[in-house]
Amino acid sequence: MRRLALFVFALGLLAAACSDDSGGRGLFDTSPSTSSGRTTEDTSTQDTSTQDTSTAFTYPDAIVDGYIEGCSPDGGAAFCRCSIDEFQRRMPLEDFLVMAEGDIESSPIALDIVTFCLTEVGTGSDTTTGTTGATGTTTGTTEATDTTGGFVTITDMATIIDLSIQDLELFWADVMPGVWGADYFPVASFGPYFISQGDVPECGGPLSEESYVQNAFYCSLDDTVQWDAEQLMAPLFQDFGDFTVALVMAHEWGHAVQERFGFDDFLPTIVSELQADCLAGAWTGFVEAEQSDLLRLEPGDLEEAMAGFLLIGDQLGSAPEGVNAHGGSFDRLNAFFEGLNQGATQCATYEDTPPQVIFIPLAETDDPVQGGDLPLADTPAILGAALEVFWGIVYPDTFGQPWTPVGDMVPYAPSSGNFPACGGTVFDQSFYAGNAFYCSADNYFAWDDEGLFPDLYTDIGDFAIGLVMSNEWGRAVQVRAGLPTEGVGPQLQVDCLTGVWTAALTFDDNPMELFLSAGDLEEGIAGFLQLSATPGTEGAAGAFDRFEAFKDGFFFGSDACGI
Repeated sequence: MRRLALFVFALGLLAAACSDDSGGRGLFDTSPSTSSGRTTEDTSTQDTSTQDTSTAFTYPDAIVDGYIEGCSPDGGAAFCRCSIDEFQRRMPLEDFLVMAEGDIESSPIALDIVTFCLTEVGTGSDTTTGTTGATGTTTGTTEATDTTGGFVTITDMATIIDLSIQDLELFWADVMPGVWGADYFPVASFGPYFISQGDVPECGGPLSEESYVQNAFYCSLDDTVQWDAEQLMAPLFQDFGDFTVALVMAHEWGHAVQERFGFDDFLPTIVSELQADCLAGAWTGFVEAEQSDLLRLEPGDLEEAMAGFLLIGDQLGSAPEGVNAHGGSFDRLNAFFEGLNQGATQCATYEDTPPQVIFIPLAETDDPVQGGDLPLADTPAILGAALEVFWGIVYPDTFGQPWTPVGDMVPYAPSSGNFPACGGTVFDQSFYAGNAFYCSADNYFAWDDEGLFPDLYTDIGDFAIGLVMSNEWGRAVQVRAGLPTEGVGPQLQVDCLTGVWTAALTFDDNPMELFLSAGDLEEGIAGFLQLSATPGTEGAAGAFDRFEAFKDGFFFGSDACGI
C-alpha cells in the first residue's frame, strides 16, 4: 500500500508541473518461441535485456523526465521507469494527463500498471549492478558486483536475469572453444513475453498456446531465447528465489551452445535436455568457484536449484524415450551435479555416452502426481524390516562381521509426556518433538509418531520416512563398525549409505521384496530439503551436500561412502 501511495503522489506532482504536451518512451515487450524441440518447462520471470522496447504512444521528454524526477526519490528508479514506459504503451498523453489530474486511485489502468511494475521490479530499492535494464520481483540472495568491485545482494528478478545472461555469454565465449573447438557467438536476441497482454511468441511462426504458456525455450530457427514472464518466471522467483531463475537462463543458453557446436539431433530429446542441465551445472560451478566477475552464490542458492529441479522434472511415469522427455527430477539434478563437479568437458561426453536415466513406471493403482505410497500405519514396520534384510546381507560383506539387528522400534507421542529413555536418561521434551533417533546404548530406533512421521507422509510421502529411517540404520552401522557418528562427515556418510540402500530397492530381484515406486526419488529430494539444516549453518550439512552424498551412494555403492 505504501508504494501505491508514493506512486499516486508522484503522478500528482507530474500533473501539477506539466501541461498539454505529447511525447514518450517504451517499455519491454518480447515473446518467446519454441525451440527445435527444446524447452525448459518451468520458471517465470521478466527480463528486459535486449527486448523490443517499442511503444504505442510517445510522451515528450519533459513529461517523462518530470515524472521520473517526481517519482524516483521514493518509488525507485526501476519502478518509475517501468511505470512511465507502461503508461506510454497503454494510453495517449491526453488520457494520461486527464487521469493524473483526476482520481488516480480509481483508475483501473493505473492500478494495473502499479501491480505490474511492482511485480516486475520489486521493492524499488535499486542496487547498483551495471545491468542492461531488465526488471523483476523481489526475494533474491545471489550477489552481484557493484561499481566499486564489491558484491551486493540482488533483490529483483530483472537484475538476476540480466546479470545471468551477461555472465553466460562471457562464460561460454571462454569455455566453448576449449571443449568443442568451436567459437561461441552471442545469442541473437532474447526477452520475455506477456500472455496477459496478448503476446504470442514465434519460432518460425506463431506457436500453439500449450507450447509457450509457463515455458521458456531456445528457438534455433532464429537463435532466440524467450520466456513466459508472468506465469513461469515470476512464480519461480517468488516461490523459489533468484537462483532458480538464473538456472532457467543457464539451461536455455545450454541449448544455444548445442546449436553452436552442432548437437546430434538424431539423439533422443532427453539427451539434449539432460546435457543442457549439465551445461547449466558447469556454469554454476564457475560461479560457485568465485570465478565470475558478475555473480556470487550465497547460502541457499544451491538448495534453490534443488527445489527448482523438483518442480521441473517430467511427470511421474513419463517414458524417457518420449518426444518431449526432459528427465525426472532425480535425473535432471544428477546431470546438473555432473556439470557442477566435472565441468563442461563431462557434459560434452553425453552424445557418445548418454547419462543413466532412472525410470520407474507408474503402477495402475498409483496416483499420477504422488505415485504409490504404503499405508502410513504400516510404513515404519515395512521399512524397518527391509532395512534389516539389507544390512543383514551388506554389513557382513562390507565389514566381515555378522549384523546385529536393531533391537526395537519405539513410536512416541510428545503430547503425552511419556518419552523413551536412552541409557537411563530421559531428555528434555524439545529433543523428542519432531525427532527420530537411534539409541546406541539400548539398541532401539524411536520416532515422533504424532508430528514427524505423519507430517512427512502427508507433506511429502512415504519415502521421506524411509530417508529418516535409513539414516538411523546408517548410524547403527557406524556404531557397530566403530566409525564416528557426530559431525558433518558422519552425516554425509549415512546419507551416502541411504543412497546405497535406495538403489537396492530398484532391483527386481532384491531380497527385501520392497521396491521404489514412481515419485519416491522425488520424495527423497524433497525430504532432504525439509529435513536438512538451514543453508550456511556452521557445522551442519545442508540439503545440497546431503543429496550429493545420497546420489553418490545410489550410483557408486558403499565404496563412495568411505567404508
